[in-house]
Amino acid sequence: MKIISKTATGVDVGSALDKAVDSINEELKKVDGVITSAEYEINLGVSGASVNITLAINGSQPRKKEVVGVNVRGYSREQSVMKAANLINSFLENKRGEIVSVYTKTIDTPLPGRVYTTMIVAINREELEEVKDAEIRRERIKRALELLNNDPSVINVARVAEVFGVSRTIIYRDLEALGFRRTSGEENQK
Repeated sequence: MKIISKTATGVDVGSALDKAVDSINEELKKVDGVITSAEYEINLGVSGASVNITLAINGSQPRKKEVVGVNVRGYSREQSVMKAANLINSFLENKRGEIVSVYTKTIDTPLPGRVYTTMIVAINREELEEVKDAEIRRERIKRALELLNNDPSVINVARVAEVFGVSRTIIYRDLEALGFRRTSGEENQK
C-alpha cells in the first residue's frame, strides 16, 4: 500500500489543476499497483487557487494508471458540467480500463454566463507496461551489467528505477528476466 499526494498552485483553478495532474501522473509512472481510492481538494482565494490530489495505491502489478482533469467555463451549470463531461469522455474514448473515482465541482460567479466546472477522474488502465519499453530498458541494463562484470549487486536499484521512471520492483523483475537473482545474502547468480 502507498499514498501519493501532490499539491499545486496557480493564478486560477485551471493552471493549478494542470500542474497537479502533471505532477501526480509523473509519480504514478514510478509505482506499481492500481489506484484504489482518490480524494481531491480545490481551494480558490484572492491570491489564486490550489489543487490537491491524493491517491491510495495497492498491489504490485505494473499497470498503467492516470488522473485526468479539466476546468471549463459554461453559460449555465448544466452546460458547464456537460462540457466538462464531454471533454473527459473524449479523452477516455479509446482507453480500456476502469474509472476509480470522479470528482466534480461547479462554481457560479456573480457575472452572468460564467459558470466554472472542474472535473477530475482517476483511472486504472488495462494495459501493462509496454513490452517495447521493457525490452529497451533490459537491453540497457544488460549492457551496464556487462561493464560491471555481470555483478548486479553493484547496481543502485533505486537510482536505476528513477532513471527509467519505473518502480524498483520492475528493475528487480528486469534483473530476473536477464538471469540474475537476488538472495537474502545479496548473492547473485547468472
